[in-house]
Amino acid sequence: MPLGFTRRTVLTAAVAGTTGFASAALAPSPPPNGDAADLVKQLTGKAPTASDRLHLVMPQVFPNGYTVPLTLVIDSPMTESDHVRHVSVLAPRNPLVEVATFHFVPQRSEPRVSTRIRLAEPQYVLAVAEMNDGTLLMTESWVEVATNGCK
Repeated sequence: MPLGFTRRTVLTAAVAGTTGFASAALAPSPPPNGDAADLVKQLTGKAPTASDRLHLVMPQVFPNGYTVPLTLVIDSPMTESDHVRHVSVLAPRNPLVEVATFHFVPQRSEPRVSTRIRLAEPQYVLAVAEMNDGTLLMTESWVEVATNGCK
């Protein structure tokens, strides 16, 4: 059988290439200056405010990017008039920027989470909390990982 291109292989390659190009073009990328607030505004359409009400606890150095521990605590009474709707964890240098989202219910849940996430490389990890009045609170934590957890 002679080697060559068939119509099927050309169409398959064209569709795969177009899909890859479109998904890369549509995926949010970290801003060139690395500003976390710009990234959050790009993803949500709202400007976040740095806040000490959010406590993102992560190790500064971790040997493995596959299972980096994360604990998140939000200072909120969780009443109807003052509560956290949800918190998103973002890793700007990961292939998928949005790592996790946690939803909370007023008077029924405590605003704290403990889990493990994957990190592709050393980076700032961001936590963005949307409060019941629509404001966004943000904090960040630097994590140095030795191995890529997002292969």
